[in-house]
Amino acid sequence: MSTSDKPSVRGRPPIILGIILVLAGLWMLGRELELPLFTSDVIWPWLIVALGIVFWVRYIAFTPRSSDDVFWGTGALLAGGFLLAWHSGLLLSNLRGWGELWPMVPLIMGISALVQWVFSIRDWGAFIFGISAGAVGAVGLAYTSGMITGAQALKIAQFWPAILILAGIGLVLKALVR
Repeated sequence: MSTSDKPSVRGRPPIILGIILVLAGLWMLGRELELPLFTSDVIWPWLIVALGIVFWVRYIAFTPRSSDDVFWGTGALLAGGFLLAWHSGLLLSNLRGWGELWPMVPLIMGISALVQWVFSIRDWGAFIFGISAGAVGAVGLAYTSGMITGAQALKIAQFWPAILILAGIGLVLKALVR
């Protein structure tokens, strides 16, 4: 069959291009309206949010679907959203620098892994990682934000073997489900 015999297929514009145009338009509209989240020094968190949207669109619109897209998409959306809120003084504005903000990394990774697990319910590794990383992030954030003392954080840290118990339960469940 020659190329002239093939039916003409009118392709739709790529979805990613559409997302980029929407995000660029939102950015420019926010700048025109002089909204605080759209100043030039906060463009990079918006790029992280855009990356998260791209991962989610890839998960929703394209096959085969990978739950890794859910993890990275959720993580990028949460990270970008947190950075925007923090930079604007809406969330944890009393914390300064990564020496105090580091718990957000395991917390965001933990939440992302739990969302990934919801979309891939048999992936017990994602569940265990989500609970473990989320717990480290939550306790770390409670400590760095002054909600608990160092002694209380160390007392909570004594329960780290619970992560091993969770890992063992996850492996048992994975073996039983097969």
